[in-house]
Amino acid sequence: MSNSYVDVVEQAISLLDDISLSDYQSALKPHFSSSIGAHIRHIVDHFTAIVDGYEAGEINYNKRNRHGDVEQFPQKAIASLESVSEWLLTTCSSELLNKKVYVTTEIDISHTKSTTCESTLERELVFAASHAIHHYALIRIIRNMQGKDLPEFFGYAPATITHLNRSA
Repeated sequence: MSNSYVDVVEQAISLLDDISLSDYQSALKPHFSSSIGAHIRHIVDHFTAIVDGYEAGEINYNKRNRHGDVEQFPQKAIASLESVSEWLLTTCSSELLNKKVYVTTEIDISHTKSTTCESTLERELVFAASHAIHHYALIRIIRNMQGKDLPEFFGYAPATITHLNRSA
């Protein structure tokens, strides 16, 4: 297995290593209705759904832990992210990546309606990593508004980084 999924998770851990509680919990309204903590919790929820569901072959993205400790406290988020990273390194082998899984998620913005479809463990890891990077881009803007700098490519999609490096 490539370490790319671990690298995505490690980006969040690096972000949280020195963030203040206030910066983590603040929602910069009216521009953002969610705090960095809420974005990180959302990312953790998706990776955790994969970790929790891969053995049974049933990943349910509807199970969320809104307003929990991960959303409120950076150290709780770091612990959860480190657990995901450890799982990726020790459990998620190349042989498992092609494992078929069933994915359940809500799909309707007007009504409560979920669907279940077939996927693979790797496809879901691709989704969770891409989804995390999307939220990192939002976090990048929040940190910028807080007057904080982030590493050059934090919140950039891998294809964008490749394009920028080739264009340089």
